[in-house]
Amino acid sequence: MILGLPLTVAVSGAAPAAAQDILRAAAVINDEVISVLDLDMRLRLAVMATGQTDSAQLRKRMTPQIIRALIDERLQSQEAKRLGITVTEEMIATTAEEIARRNQLSYEKFTKIMEGHGIIPNAFLEQVRSQLTWNALVNRRLRPSVEVSEDEVEDIVRRITANRGTKQRRVSEIFLAVDTAFQEDEILGNAQRLLDQLRAGARFPALARQFSEAASAARGGDLGWIQEGQLPEELDAVLVKMRPGRLSPPIRSLTGFHILLLRDERQASLGEVTIHLKQIVFERPEGASEDQKQAVAARVETLRGRIAGCAGLDELAAEFGSPGSGDLGTVKQGDLPPRIRDVVLSLPIGQASAPMEIPGGLRILVVCERTENAVDRDQIRDRLSAQKLDLLARRYMRELRRRANVDIRL
Repeated sequence: MILGLPLTVAVSGAAPAAAQDILRAAAVINDEVISVLDLDMRLRLAVMATGQTDSAQLRKRMTPQIIRALIDERLQSQEAKRLGITVTEEMIATTAEEIARRNQLSYEKFTKIMEGHGIIPNAFLEQVRSQLTWNALVNRRLRPSVEVSEDEVEDIVRRITANRGTKQRRVSEIFLAVDTAFQEDEILGNAQRLLDQLRAGARFPALARQFSEAASAARGGDLGWIQEGQLPEELDAVLVKMRPGRLSPPIRSLTGFHILLLRDERQASLGEVTIHLKQIVFERPEGASEDQKQAVAARVETLRGRIAGCAGLDELAAEFGSPGSGDLGTVKQGDLPPRIRDVVLSLPIGQASAPMEIPGGLRILVVCERTENAVDRDQIRDRLSAQKLDLLARRYMRELRRRANVDIRL
């Protein structure tokens, strides 16, 4: 419930019938009431946060999602109370001020804006309290049971390595959990309504913070830079077809529905290989006879037999080669044409490649140095740990919903 003086002021200024209406139950959760006032305040907060124009139609679309969020928060608060888990007023105030700063506002200015939208500031603080309390519960009760094995880390490393040269994508998500088959249509409808709001101009980070049930909600849904192979296959399959700035339709995964926003993309640098290359080019006359071709091939084989690393290679290039021979510098593996990349990735350092056909002749390549930017195993371990903790929190929440006595009265 929303507590304290602001509520008293709001109610005392209303006509008796109106006051009775705003205090009536919108839902009852294990004998605790979520009032119409609670619902109205959260609707106003969501409209303000997402930058949409308040209207009866918008409120109608948002109400199912808001009710679900309020029910979950009440269940989380009840469980925290049962376990004796609380957060301090100082933590709530610090977090509220950080949210205001994130919006480039002082908390005083943020409060005035809320009041201008008819929002009781204490309603916002109660939402902050609920989120912090649930985080404290998850960290205390679930985090100690999270373990990430070296085999799991190595599996991700292998997948990243196998996808060298592919794109990395900056992705944000909104996730809605499906606990039972009976909820499928309801949750899909909620996801579609959120997608409609996004397409109408709602801010993705704000909707994610309000409604997403993934751990990424606290970051506005931001998953960071994702390389192909790091997300479930059903999400990867949609992402590879998307362009930056586009939204996905609701995607069904094993645990629920996801809406993805592809924010940006770039060539993968995690685990990227850089290669220092030199080449020697051998010209061959246009329309060369077989004898001429064999003569050039013989010169190539003679030179290859004299190569013993990159030391002295420039002198050999001057003696045997043609214009275009010499140092190619250091290049990223992902920037190389596939045909060359396949050759130089497996070519031993200092050894000449087999002759390669090019317009007007042949060339050989020599790898002078190959450097792999190490895959950050600690980052992988942290991501896996966060994913496991998120999954445990979802299961915990699903069990709380299953045991709850919920009566929605709207």
